Parts: sequence; structure tokens; C-alpha cells
Amino acid sequence: MFIGHFAIAYIFHYFFPSMPLWVALAGVSFPDLLWPILVILGIEKVSINSKFPLQKDIKFNHYPYSHSMVLSTAIAAVFGGILSLLLNNNSILFLFPVLSVSHWFLDAIVHRRDLPVLGFSKKDIKVGLGLWNHGKVAFVSEYLFYIIITLVFAPSGSIVMLLALGTIFHIANMNSFLGLSKTNFFAKGRYTYPLITLLGFCLFIILAAI
Repeated sequence: MFIGHFAIAYIFHYFFPSMPLWVALAGVSFPDLLWPILVILGIEKVSINSKFPLQKDIKFNHYPYSHSMVLSTAIAAVFGGILSLLLNNNSILFLFPVLSVSHWFLDAIVHRRDLPVLGFSKKDIKVGLGLWNHGKVAFVSEYLFYIIITLVFAPSGSIVMLLALGTIFHIANMNSFLGLSKTNFFAKGRYTYPLITLLGFCLFIILAAI
């Protein structure tokens, strides 16, 4: 899931307006901001087959620090504490890890059974409902989810811009749902996929928070 995560940020910003929107956006993105860095460092592992462009065919072999429900949330709490001190906003201390764990719950809907629960053991329980196995349904569902949440909770003066932004980024991610190409561009180079992921999330956060 990509743009669907950002919809959750709009909900939290609506109810906690003292928290900057960019913090909410970074919070819901935290696992996918941390993951590329850990993959590049060789701490977490991913396998991509160049013959299969669909997101469901990407194998997340090992990512307990960035994508487990418990350990990833604990790490997010540390970053939340740092941000709360830097921005002098105590609410961020509690909200940032909640925002981060929302990422896990949305991922649990689309991922195959590869999301670790605890993150402390190779024998950890892993979950995932596998909506990505139904690419067209996943593509439409995520887009509708983003549109509805944006219309209801996004700042009124930013709704049109955020709708347009979400549409552009969702279309850019279309191939991973629908498999329009015969090969997977992300397989070209060890760091291509994590770098594209990091760039995509950072770019959306920057543009949405302007």
C-alpha cells in the first residue's frame, strides 16, 4: 500500500491539528522510510524477480525492524520522542508510534503472509490477507479509500491538491497492481527498489505538506 497510508495521516491531523501535517505524513510512512535504509545497509532483505512486475511477487524475506507490529512501533516511539523534543510538542511522543503502527495494519490487508507480529524471532507469527493477489481490486480499493478519507478529513484548502497528488502517485504505481509491463524495473540493480520506495514516500510527504 502506498497512498492509502497518507489518508490515515489526514485523519490524525484533523483530530490533532497542533501536530504538523508533515509529522503525521512521516509517521504513517515511518516503516517504509526506515525499510529502504535497512535494506541498503544489508540489515533487512528483499527478493525481486525481474520477470514479475506485480507487487505480490516481491518477496520481503526479512524486515522485522521496519515492518513488525511490536518492534517497529517501539523504534517509532523513539523517533517520536526525538521529534516531540525538537518541535516542543508532547502529543507527537504518543501519536507518532500510533501513526506508525497504522501502517502495519493497512499493510496486513494487502500483503501476503509475510508481516511479522513481534519482530524478535525468525519463528515469529506472520500475517497478511493478500489483497495484492487481486491486483485490480487492490488498485481500485486503495484509490477509493484515499479519495473518501481525503474528502472528509483533509484540510479544506488543500483537498483539490491532495486529490490530484494522490491520483498522480497512484497512477505512477499502477504497474505494481496491474502488471502492464513484462519485466520488473525494480529488479535492475540491488538498490533500485528501496531507493524508489524512499524517494516516493519522501516526495509525497514534501509535496503534500507544502
